[in-house]
Amino acid sequence: MESSFVVGLAALLGAVIGSFLTLATYRLPRGEKIGMTRSRCPHCHTALGLADLFPILSWLVQRGRCRHCAARVGLRYPLTELATALGTAAAAYRYGVTPEALAIMGLWWCIVALVITDLERTIILDEVQLALVAFGVLYHGALATAWTQVIGAGVVGLAIGLVLKYGFLYLRHKDGLGLGDVKLLFGAGIWLASSVAFIPFLFFAGVLGVACGIVWRALGRGAQFPFGPALAVSLLVSVVWPEAVAQFWHLYGVR
Repeated sequence: MESSFVVGLAALLGAVIGSFLTLATYRLPRGEKIGMTRSRCPHCHTALGLADLFPILSWLVQRGRCRHCAARVGLRYPLTELATALGTAAAAYRYGVTPEALAIMGLWWCIVALVITDLERTIILDEVQLALVAFGVLYHGALATAWTQVIGAGVVGLAIGLVLKYGFLYLRHKDGLGLGDVKLLFGAGIWLASSVAFIPFLFFAGVLGVACGIVWRALGRGAQFPFGPALAVSLLVSVVWPEAVAQFWHLYGVR
């Protein structure tokens, strides 16, 4: 457990990353490039300066409005920055200044981006999928996990995803799983690197998916709902809370 100074720096880093994620999750699904042009207000198209872009505080000081045209700035911006800051700080607090901590931070950043784009646009960006795998490789490099185990679990995850997608399509003649979810199962396999953890992961994802589906339909968003957030949260739980995986097997009499 790290000092408050290190945790504070991690929170600041997370807020900055969160600010970047608000930009990336807005532009990339729309086919717009990032890093090529300055951030602009989507209403008046005025280029934004530091006073407009300081994470969380700019939104609070400006009372959720553009400083130039007074158009409302959605809650997604400060909430994304706050969530990213808190998750990054929590990783630093628990894992310290280590490669493992950086990998867990990266996992959290990927999950935040994934949840936003899947809920808003029902899409999981390939850039996020690649980052997820890269941080998973960093994680197991820090833990010195056997690479055959890591790659094998990734292949198993991909195979399960393909079976679920095309099996459902064959039996029900409609998609039950998107290709983004299939790729995410590959990334989850890389992170989990274990069939022992993969089964509880799928169980947790199924429970969360049912809950998300009920809420999604209650909000009138349609019969099909994004499954990526349930998979992502389940992966986070399985990685940072291994006791949940152990408890799952204990309930079924497996020690």
